[in-house]
Amino acid sequence: MFEPDNSLEALMQAAGRDPAIVPRFYRALLEAEIYVLTPEAAVDPEQPRSLARQEKLNVATVEFQGLTWLPAFTSKKRISDYVKAPEACLGAPARNLFAMLPDANFWLNPLSECQKPLPASEVALLMQGTIFAKLQTADSRT
Repeated sequence: MFEPDNSLEALMQAAGRDPAIVPRFYRALLEAEIYVLTPEAAVDPEQPRSLARQEKLNVATVEFQGLTWLPAFTSKKRISDYVKAPEACLGAPARNLFAMLPDANFWLNPLSECQKPLPASEVALLMQGTIFAKLQTADSRT
């Protein structure tokens, strides 16, 4: 049984059950720190490091249903559930990662009981803020 590790995960789980919570989840996601795997980063997996300006970043990807996805995690526990050996990762507010990696498909907590694919089109709507109006319109139709 999935036990939320933080408030973002609790909102993510609740949004899966109640569509009225989805806007709250999206707002929290933008501000929350999430993590992506950076296997070739020159860093000790246990030590924090800042990115240099214009630093190139190699982020781990997975292929699923013909698309490339960036596994992203809502907590360090979700990373250790996904990879068993220590792995270098980059943690940053989701808004910053989405901006740094435009046009990327993100997959929150792959292989977890509480996961969410975020296709690039959905991330773009989220970053533009237009997703909230779309959700409100969809709500008014039901």
